[in-house]
Amino acid sequence: MKTKVNWKSVFTVMGAVLAFNIGTGFATGQEVMQYFSVFGWWSVFTGLAFTVTMAVGIYCFASASEKHNLTNGEQVLKYYLGNVLGTIINYFYIFYLYMCVIVMYSGAASALHEQYNAPQWVGAAIIAALCCVTSLLGLKNIVNIISKIGPVLILIALGISLIAVIQGIGNGGLQEGAKLVAEGKIEHMKASNSWLIAGIILATSTILWYPNFAVELKQENTMKDLMIGQTIGNFLVGASEVVMGFAMIANMAAVANLDVPFLYVASKLFKGFGAVYALMIFAALYTTTCPLLWSSITPFAKDGTKKYKLLVVIGTIVGFLVAMTVPYDLIMNYVWVISGWVGVGVTAVMVVRVIYDRIQESRVRS
Repeated sequence: MKTKVNWKSVFTVMGAVLAFNIGTGFATGQEVMQYFSVFGWWSVFTGLAFTVTMAVGIYCFASASEKHNLTNGEQVLKYYLGNVLGTIINYFYIFYLYMCVIVMYSGAASALHEQYNAPQWVGAAIIAALCCVTSLLGLKNIVNIISKIGPVLILIALGISLIAVIQGIGNGGLQEGAKLVAEGKIEHMKASNSWLIAGIILATSTILWYPNFAVELKQENTMKDLMIGQTIGNFLVGASEVVMGFAMIANMAAVANLDVPFLYVASKLFKGFGAVYALMIFAALYTTTCPLLWSSITPFAKDGTKKYKLLVVIGTIVGFLVAMTVPYDLIMNYVWVISGWVGVGVTAVMVVRVIYDRIQESRVRS
């Protein structure tokens, strides 16, 4: 008998995926610049590549968890990669998650500095403190909080972007910006020279956030609800990044050298809105950093224990100190791209294993 779709679960999963994905790179626009805007009109296909790759990767994690009763990300990685390589990738994954936490702190520092000219440490200290306190509450409370914030942030960012794109079409800014990109007159960091590779490695770097998170979501939801929710969520993220990319193309000459380019777009559209959007960036950072910090700590201590709480506090302090010593755009570029290529390998192996398992299952049934 077919199981009915629980739409409350679907929207909770969708909200959690949205919130998890729209961190510092998305909210500040720096990720959008490096993976979308630099490819001009071709960025539409970057978004498509991202959406498909994300959906496949999360399915692989959740499917292994369901079929083999795996209860954490390490078990899933070992299932697909073997004990030795699985252990190596698991520790890389933990290190990567923690580096992403540092990127989030650094993004908060840049956002507050560009909007209010505040010292760099202020923004990083605020987001670090908020995420530390929330992470101490455990994963269930984190998901309940961020699943409600994520959709709101996406809608606001999408609304701003659509207005900017429409204005850009009317005043010729979009066409002019796309021409500057096509002629190579804009110097900005690129994730790759290929729009296809950029979309794939953006997804595969994000997929490495998900081993533990996907398994936990699977334990709380049916496979059908999880897949519907995560597919909708990832489609909305990809589509929003494409539209945001066009919004920044329409303002390319002004935003190409900014750490927080989307803040400029928001400020230009609505007088005084820059201050409001700076708070939105903090909300986006908050929704992503909390589960990242949780995921980088739980491999070493069970959620809710004294050891877990101690490591959360220590991890917060160390991450803050590192974020204050490395430039934001540089650390984001290196962390995302390197992890993206590792994620390509992991995702490819998982897909091959899933296909192999399907073939074996069909042979057994026949």
